[in-house]
Amino acid sequence: MKLYARHIFFETLVSCAAAVTLFVGILLAANAMRDIVEWITLGRLTFPETLRILGILMPSAVSYALPLGMMTGILVVIGRMSSQNEILAMKTVGIGLMGISWPIFLLSAVCAVLSAYINLYHAPDSVSRYRKAFRQVLRENPMRFIVPRTFNHYFRGYVIYVDSLKNGKFNTMKIWQFTCNDQPHTYITAESGEINFDETSETFLLKLHNGTAENFDDEISYSEIKSPQIISFKDVSVSIPSSEILETQRESTKKLHHMLLNDLLAAKMELDEKKSELQSSEIKHRKTLIDMQINTYIANAVGIFVMALLAIPLGIATHRSDTALNAAIALFLCLAYYFAMVIFSLLGENTWLRPDILVWTPNLVLLAVGFSLFNRALQH
Repeated sequence: MKLYARHIFFETLVSCAAAVTLFVGILLAANAMRDIVEWITLGRLTFPETLRILGILMPSAVSYALPLGMMTGILVVIGRMSSQNEILAMKTVGIGLMGISWPIFLLSAVCAVLSAYINLYHAPDSVSRYRKAFRQVLRENPMRFIVPRTFNHYFRGYVIYVDSLKNGKFNTMKIWQFTCNDQPHTYITAESGEINFDETSETFLLKLHNGTAENFDDEISYSEIKSPQIISFKDVSVSIPSSEILETQRESTKKLHHMLLNDLLAAKMELDEKKSELQSSEIKHRKTLIDMQINTYIANAVGIFVMALLAIPLGIATHRSDTALNAAIALFLCLAYYFAMVIFSLLGENTWLRPDILVWTPNLVLLAVGFSLFNRALQH
């Protein structure tokens, strides 16, 4: 590789790596703000646990950040070279636009292969593994999620208040249980108690000591006087199903866009084994959806190379080294690209449209536009 080619390759590599890192950080921060920032501030999650949980989302964040970061990095490098007349100087000594561009195309091809690998083998199930990590943390030590002197709503249908936590036990516990209609059902007070997770029954057990329980009649309206039934107890256990935890921690059905390539191929083979059970039209429909998902993963990766073809003439045309402007251009183009991919993926229910081929349309459009602009730049 010649000196000028190495210079362009490594400068683009550094610029793209910085942009990808920035966008990965933004995506991870957005997920942290949505899911775990409250847990961090209240001390429910330690710093190593936070890093481990966010690290699980890294493949998913990288799959989205790679195209955006590559587009931004190329625009920044080409825009700076154009504004400082480096491209003009190279053309003066006989280095054409193709000679300037091929190191960038090489880097884009490598990143496209890397993106395809991440999209097919790591990114799809990172969200489900992220949710499982939450559940695992809660199972290991559920007591940390109950904050003293605060009304805790983390168990659906229950409100728990404790005065303090000492020697691994809560002191002065107050528990309100509500029906599915948010009507008060039971009010429990206890001198002490603890919460454990039972792996066998997949439930959280509230073990309460020395207290009373007041049961309310659900059929009595608020306008009537209620006569609660007060029961005293020495030791009692309240079982809460794990499905009653926050929505973000519930087990979700695995969808196609959460499946890795091996899972998708296995699902396709399974359909072949069910030819006697399902109609041919249903099998064809499901196979088309699977093929569409596989093609979507690959098309997103190929989009990196296509965007590089578009970014080079755009960087020359803008003739500016303004990083913010170049990042804004990249963000707009990538959002438009992803929006188009979503629109075409929604057509998956219409098998006759061949959505497995239709998902390549955004790439073909960008390729045509990029080739036209690049060809025009070659002539100048």
